[in-house]
Amino acid sequence: MALNTNCVLSTVKNTSGSIKKFSFLPPHGRTLGIAEEITVFGNILDSVQRSTAGTSSRVTNAFMDALAAGDLDIVSTPSPIMYDAADDASRQLVLDSQKLFAVDTCWTGSSSNAL
Repeated sequence: MALNTNCVLSTVKNTSGSIKKFSFLPPHGRTLGIAEEITVFGNILDSVQRSTAGTSSRVTNAFMDALAAGDLDIVSTPSPIMYDAADDASRQLVLDSQKLFAVDTCWTGSSSNAL
């Protein structure tokens, strides 16, 4: 059985209304169709930085400009994962119907506790 790692992925969407090249998207720039989404491992902010082999402010600025212009939307990023010493388990935070829950990580199960 394959390991479920959905909770450690980020998804972004082209919201520009046209086919557009985003040179800062990993691995070496991506052309996205209208409303096309891509999913990358980890946090998209970290992935953008890694895709250019450095912490170029030019790349960061281009990414932030695309967000500000409405050309790109962050659909999802990994939820924070925290360790609970009381029950010796890691949990992640999720938002559902405007309520925050602590749930088992995607690779361990699906129980939840409302916060």
